[in-house]
Amino acid sequence: MGLSLAAVVVYLASPSQAEMTSSAKPDEVTGHAGALGGTWLWTLPDTANGLRPTQSWHATGSSPSGDIYVGGMDHKTNSALYRLDSTVGTLRVVGDARSASEKVSNWLPGETVQKFHTRPLWHNGKIYVATMNRSTLDEGYLKERGFHWYSYDPAQESFADLSVAEPGGTAVDHGNVVTLASDRRRNVIYAAGVPTGEIFRYDVGSGRTSRLGRPAAYDQQFVYSGRVMWTDSRGRLYFTASNSGSPSVYAHVYYFDPETGFGEHKDWPLQAAQALEAGQCIQDGKQCFFSDDQGHIYRFADEGPSWSYLGQLHTAAKAYVWLFNVDSEGRHAYLGTSIPSEGKPTALFEFDLRAGTTERICDVAELDPSLRSLNIHTGYDSWDAQGRFYFASFNGPTEQRVILTRVDIRRLKATLRKN
Repeated sequence: MGLSLAAVVVYLASPSQAEMTSSAKPDEVTGHAGALGGTWLWTLPDTANGLRPTQSWHATGSSPSGDIYVGGMDHKTNSALYRLDSTVGTLRVVGDARSASEKVSNWLPGETVQKFHTRPLWHNGKIYVATMNRSTLDEGYLKERGFHWYSYDPAQESFADLSVAEPGGTAVDHGNVVTLASDRRRNVIYAAGVPTGEIFRYDVGSGRTSRLGRPAAYDQQFVYSGRVMWTDSRGRLYFTASNSGSPSVYAHVYYFDPETGFGEHKDWPLQAAQALEAGQCIQDGKQCFFSDDQGHIYRFADEGPSWSYLGQLHTAAKAYVWLFNVDSEGRHAYLGTSIPSEGKPTALFEFDLRAGTTERICDVAELDPSLRSLNIHTGYDSWDAQGRFYFASFNGPTEQRVILTRVDIRRLKATLRKN
């Protein structure tokens, strides 16, 4: 979602943040204004059963109403889902994996859920996430239980373990998932597996998961699955993967067609054999934009369909790009860097999707002092109804909490011009 004229009118006519949060409940976090105009920040709170979230990997998303959903995890024991009511500005826990599974006796002694690595996915009225309990690309996943599906129903305010109804209480025997994509017409959700790069499909109506396999062209047992996938108007699923070497195998887009199976688009090249990390579709999927972690940016058009390379984000130092949000007109993408080299600060950028040019907005730390020691920033396709985007920040090796930041880009840029 980007900022429309109607949204501007609603935003300007709406009450102040202080008024909106004055009725917050005891279990809700109201957050605080950032140091620069147009920013607001929340710290993800602990869950009732003691989870202290210190990381949030690609786990920020939104619903059609503009509410924001965030996954918080400790990368050790458990993961939780949070909901930000963007109208009143309050953040709260809506559920965690352990509690939901214990409720239906589907949590084994010693079991863990290291991450909800999947971006919270809105599908036919509910939010879906799935678990990832092992990140390494090796055979260790065979010692783990398979992954769980969870859903949050905002109408019922219920968070549930869906996999309790599947054989063995998990979606598959072994494995983890890292990203999801929705086919609303067929009422199915796709997931990309780790470490094998398999594609799974969850039939929401029957509550069953099937293993679809993976492209025959993959030449290695373990691959790095792209952190974003998408479907087109025909129901075809697109995805990417990467591994060391073999650019002829991994430097292009693959697909799964419900009618014909797996295939590859060698005519849809990637600039490097680097899987896509983030993306956003706009205009009901007519256009989608994507980035890898090096800031190479691409455009997908549903008509055709077609694929094009738009350019690379220019930064002062080599860095990872895991923050990516596109305005509703498809004119600009807002990106953020993580873990830059040479001691450079992390920063926010605006990329002109038509001209292919980069404008540096500011250091992330300038937004608020609480962000100064956090150097990982993630989140894609996370907009509210007022045209403000969101991202999560943390510092992997430390026990510092996750901070969720909201950016009203017009107000922020106006503030920076005044300063």
